[in-house]
Amino acid sequence: MSSLDGSIVNIAIKVISADLSMSFEEAQWIVIIYLLVSAITLISFGRISDLKGRKSFFLFGVYLFTFSSFFISFAFSGIFIIIFRLIQGIGSSMIAANAPSMITDIFPRKETGKALGVNVAFIYGGLVAGPILGGIIVQFITWRLIFFINVPIGISIFIIGWYKLKKVDQGIKDESYDLLGTVLFGLFLATLLLALTFGNQIGWGSFEVLLLFGISILSFFTFIFTESRTKFPLFKLSLFRTNRIFSYANFAALFNYIAIAGTIFLLPIYLQLILGWDPLTTALFLLPTTLTMALISSFSGRLSDRFGTRILTTSGMTIMAIGFLLLTLVIGFLPIQYILITQFIVGLGIGLFSSPNNSAIMNAVKGRDHGIAAGILSTMRVVGQSTSIALLSAILTFFIPITILNIILSNPTNVTDPTIISEFTMGLMTVLIASVIFCILGAILSFMRGKRILNYEDP
Repeated sequence: MSSLDGSIVNIAIKVISADLSMSFEEAQWIVIIYLLVSAITLISFGRISDLKGRKSFFLFGVYLFTFSSFFISFAFSGIFIIIFRLIQGIGSSMIAANAPSMITDIFPRKETGKALGVNVAFIYGGLVAGPILGGIIVQFITWRLIFFINVPIGISIFIIGWYKLKKVDQGIKDESYDLLGTVLFGLFLATLLLALTFGNQIGWGSFEVLLLFGISILSFFTFIFTESRTKFPLFKLSLFRTNRIFSYANFAALFNYIAIAGTIFLLPIYLQLILGWDPLTTALFLLPTTLTMALISSFSGRLSDRFGTRILTTSGMTIMAIGFLLLTLVIGFLPIQYILITQFIVGLGIGLFSSPNNSAIMNAVKGRDHGIAAGILSTMRVVGQSTSIALLSAILTFFIPITILNIILSNPTNVTDPTIISEFTMGLMTVLIASVIFCILGAILSFMRGKRILNYEDP
């Protein structure tokens, strides 16, 4: 439900802003506020679910997501949507912080890779269906249905979950919640993502952006200082200091999302506005990535239960690097139709990496820490996605002026100026090379993390 919603919303942004007379900044915040709230709350919600129990917390997240989706479908202004997207982000965060830990709690350790693989496959299934379903709904019905469609899904999940989900834990009774850590971590992430968001708009050297970066850095080091001295911390630094598999696998996931999200954001813009493709053709040519991810992730999860995760994750990141490198060659030198081949390769790499890496992270910790582990993993995803869009877009602006880029994005007509086409193409090729580098870093981390640690992880 959440992945379907995210991919559908990206398709409908321009239609929503036109219908409600929203400014470009307001339209951006439809996406930004969702990511921002998720990034701030994921670890906190994972920790609270460890303390209070997962089933009720998960179902409350489903309720909030469904409730906010209903009201967004009747929105009359951009501010109204942004407010309820904030609530929707909180609900999504509750779901994401609990789903992997609930699966890991219920299934025996020898089957967690398979179970998490099925979970990832459904997430990617939402990503596959989103663009096509969203395009049909927006073009032939109304953008409001893309939110209302969550209502019957959410109600069904809530009813089934209430009666069928097992209450596998009663929570941890002898530990307290770290409120100070929550505030400091939220301040760190909020100011970081705001700085990355506004850097391209008002300048990386502006007082506002530098101030946000300064607050973010100060909050981060204060957070590390307090967490190392708190009896029951929000963020267990010991998991990173003493558990190499947990630490390296999380940072590999971060590099994975940084490599992917920015290219997914920029590539459709290139295909539609620079090459003149229509949205449906663009979606069909990019479909092999998510389709292959969905098919491979379940299979790779089963393989990780039998053979371990190290080889699969290292191979997945390496294949992704090859796919992005070939995509660079296609953009610059080869017929654009070859993009289909590169999308299959990238999807294969992601599918081989994601499920085994998730399994490695969740199996590397004790059961009492499953909630916080799931929260950290989901935080890596959101921070990686947000950072990727800001960072890779910043790389693009070194080749094409931000003023021209804003005009292109806000006025979706085909670009005919050869200079702009050349600048955008060179910028996109550089972005893809950056993605290759991040994939290589992820492959190195996946390989170097070692074998068995604390008997929580398969070799």
